[in-house]
Amino acid sequence: MARIPYTGEGNNFRRILNHAPAVSAAYWELRKQLNEGAVSAKLRMLSFLSSDLVNRCRY
Repeated sequence: MARIPYTGEGNNFRRILNHAPAVSAAYWELRKQLNEGAVSAKLRMLSFLSSDLVNRCRY
């Protein structure tokens, strides 16, 4: 299973992924489905941008 390093600021989501195997597995399965084209690249980008606006994330 891939691990996300704690470089830079690190955040709680990364810690959850690295320490909760069930959450990590679900996350990576979702990413796999997205990467295999289950959702178009344009729609995927729009979802990231809308999440950024709503949650004030820094991407």
